[in-house]
Amino acid sequence: MSTWTEFYNQIRDPSWPDCDQESDFEHLPNVIRLECQNQFGYVPGSFQKKSKLVNKRFPINTATACQLKWTWSTVYLTTEKTASCHRTDHHRFNKDTFDFHNTPEKIRDRERMLAGQWPERGCDYCQDIEVAGGQSDRITNLDFPGIHAPPELSTDSTATLVTPRMLEVYFDNTCNLKCLYCGPHFSSLWDAENKRHGTFHRGDLLIPSNFVKSSNIDSNKQRLFEWLKTNSHHLTVFNILGGEPLYQPELDQCLDLFETYPAPELKLQIFTNLNARLDRVQAMVQRVKHLIDTDCLREFEITASLDCWGASQEYVRYPLDLTVWGRNFEYLVGETWINLIINSTITPLTVKTLPYLLTKINIWSQQRKIYHYQNSVNDPSYMFIDIFGNIFQKDFDRAIDLKPTTTPEEIASRNYLAGIAQQSAHCNPNVVEIQKLYDFLNEMDRRRGTNWPGTFPWLVDEFDKHNLKD
Repeated sequence: MSTWTEFYNQIRDPSWPDCDQESDFEHLPNVIRLECQNQFGYVPGSFQKKSKLVNKRFPINTATACQLKWTWSTVYLTTEKTASCHRTDHHRFNKDTFDFHNTPEKIRDRERMLAGQWPERGCDYCQDIEVAGGQSDRITNLDFPGIHAPPELSTDSTATLVTPRMLEVYFDNTCNLKCLYCGPHFSSLWDAENKRHGTFHRGDLLIPSNFVKSSNIDSNKQRLFEWLKTNSHHLTVFNILGGEPLYQPELDQCLDLFETYPAPELKLQIFTNLNARLDRVQAMVQRVKHLIDTDCLREFEITASLDCWGASQEYVRYPLDLTVWGRNFEYLVGETWINLIINSTITPLTVKTLPYLLTKINIWSQQRKIYHYQNSVNDPSYMFIDIFGNIFQKDFDRAIDLKPTTTPEEIASRNYLAGIAQQSAHCNPNVVEIQKLYDFLNEMDRRRGTNWPGTFPWLVDEFDKHNLKD
């Protein structure tokens, strides 16, 4: 929710009195105040820093229109590419104009969506989920709280040359993990491992060994900073990703920039694996708190990446230490002014212990509201949730039952997980992709000294069904 009024009107019982200002919360009857806090996770004073923009439903109502295509831009400085969704293809933008939001490709996609057509390429993920009857990213974001449409759409609902509201930047690939579903574009450890071991090729599986960053990465970073100095007042959200932001100097450089060029309407969000020293996390958090207290930023959100729990998670997000992650996260739970989210990537290797993570989230949420979202991978194809067919239904049922449904955000998140479950059950086993996964895990064990059969004993039986065994 963007404002106190919207939040209160969303949750209020018809018998409750009006309360148009957050400052009047303390004058409500005690039973109502307790319900707002205990049932709906409200923290007194938390809307003081919310955006003054009132949430309005995305005004384009065609069968394929996606708010992200108009509102959102992602910039990858290592490859000089952009996209308006994590699911779609990346393409180059003009480095001279630095207009990463209104590229010919994005404008063409917007035009097709205005006509009720899917883009010619790149939106297959949502299209497939919707065909299967699930809730796609496109549907979820049509009326998602906190997302604001470009100002041009207020006067012209057919505008295709628009101002971004949400910007996220992948500054570099410096990272201290090498997650199985990641790769050298986003992980320097993956890059180093590939260079050390060389190209791996077996059957249809290919793991290439070379990743070349743009030679213009430093100058492009400076262009991005200049863009922020001039345009950050149009943004409502700025996301910093990596690699791993806690290991990258660009995070601190962004904080320097906002200290000098305040953006009092901006929500800053970082996506982190939280596998860092506690004092680094604490220092960063306290610096951001100072920027908010001095009106240099509006709000802070941390999305901590974690897919499941236990040995399976430490294998998938190698070399994650869950003890370190848990210590850092529990510190953040105590910093109640931070919006705190856990995001999980759903793969065949994580879905079985996702319920254990959701149980822990529900325990943490007894202290303060912790939101949970999930996604499934774009690539590699052997990490798609549906390659084994409908074998995870019980696991998904357990996870869905553990998802809370108190707020609109929680309902949307639960529906999204249900959509992934439908996607998982929609196909028959894909033997080609199962073979790739088998070969990939054996190669990872060879490189890293890990042991997938010991971590995933159920997977031994699944591979055996397709005559895959040592």
